[in-house]
Amino acid sequence: MDLYGMLHDTGFHPMLPFLLLYIGPETMLPLASALAAIGGVLLIFWQRLVGLIRKLWRVIVRKQVDV
Repeated sequence: MDLYGMLHDTGFHPMLPFLLLYIGPETMLPLASALAAIGGVLLIFWQRLVGLIRKLWRVIVRKQVDV
């Protein structure tokens, strides 16, 4: 059974899937702004983040070598 058949059997309007899939510009602008803010924070702290990951990696690898 397809999606249309399942929605028709439950009594939902047949256009419901298309209404749920509509994403207009007024919906996308806040999402784009949030993604840009996350990207900006990552760019600001990227060097420290990579340094922390490298330090944690060295600690984990060193403990495995010692064992």
